[in-house]
Amino acid sequence: MTDAGAWASPGSALPESAGPETPPPEPAAAADDTLETEIPLRPLGVSELLDGAITYVRRNPRATLGLSAILTSIVQVAVTAVQYIALGGRIRADVRTPVDLTRTLGLASATSLVGLVLTAYVVLLLSGLLAPVMGRTLLGRATSFGQVHRDVRGSRARLIGAAAAVLAIVLVAVALPLAPLVAAIVVHAPAGVQALTAIFGVPLAVALMVVGYVWFALATPIAVLERRGVRAALRRSAEIVRGRWWRMMGVLSLALVITLFVEFVVLPVPFAVAQQIMLAFDKEPHGWLLVAVIAVGGVGRIIAGTLVNPFNAGVIALMYADRRMRREAFDLELQMERPADPLAAWLPGPLTAAGSGPQPHMPRQTFVRPAPPPPGWHR
Repeated sequence: MTDAGAWASPGSALPESAGPETPPPEPAAAADDTLETEIPLRPLGVSELLDGAITYVRRNPRATLGLSAILTSIVQVAVTAVQYIALGGRIRADVRTPVDLTRTLGLASATSLVGLVLTAYVVLLLSGLLAPVMGRTLLGRATSFGQVHRDVRGSRARLIGAAAAVLAIVLVAVALPLAPLVAAIVVHAPAGVQALTAIFGVPLAVALMVVGYVWFALATPIAVLERRGVRAALRRSAEIVRGRWWRMMGVLSLALVITLFVEFVVLPVPFAVAQQIMLAFDKEPHGWLLVAVIAVGGVGRIIAGTLVNPFNAGVIALMYADRRMRREAFDLELQMERPADPLAAWLPGPLTAAGSGPQPHMPRQTFVRPAPPPPGWHR
């Protein structure tokens, strides 16, 4: 029998008894054309870079916060112990001027400065250690703590060396302009000479520090993801940054400002209040009270660094990914190839510049003169 619902006059609607219409096929193929991730797999804007640095921490809290907690704790415990030893087990209460503060703290003040340098080194290390986490996050995959250990197992020496090289470049860039100022202070030069060396030396030191950091900050994720040596990673970083230095400087500076505000203004407030409450019982704490005061400050620095350092490191890793997407159309390559190994996908291809290895041989094109037109042909 002929189904009555299968026939209808043109322009008329099918009767309701014809049954439900066949639903259109789901766009499965379209969904598979791109990799679904929380961080867009394309060149990123400034706000997307900062938001992505938070997203990868939220998606991989054990790997990111775990590694950050370990490295930050090692640095802060060492700094706190040296500070306690430098204070001689007692804090003087007659601190009224900067000179008194310097005499009171002595080595403890220098230890805090060393702590800042070590914190910068931790951020560089984390930008390399967590680069595989960022790489997997961009491809929509989570990363465990153990997976990070396996990912960087063969790149530890290169990562440590690259982070040390970047930090050394920054420190040398700062030390050279400040050398005349230090020499003037040591030899007790006139106040005018010291002021003159400070006026020219300090701004130049800050400028050179920023220049060196921006040029070579990407060396640590390069050492891990591209498996390059220290010098090759530094050259590759400079090659990627070239042409977009000002944008790199702006993004890294903005991330640093956010980091410093959260780490030294927002998070330490509860611990500073606790220290003031302890000092209310004794203006010159010593013994176990001094240990408690210093320990509270150390715990506050550990918590602040654990939460903030992965963000700063994530911005560096994302800037590396963004530069490859803009220079090499790396996002299109990832979407077309659908890599089975997320880390192998980040290895430089045969056409990648800046020392990626031997280039494939391209045969020379031979020019063939076209045949003459047939007789009687006119244009």
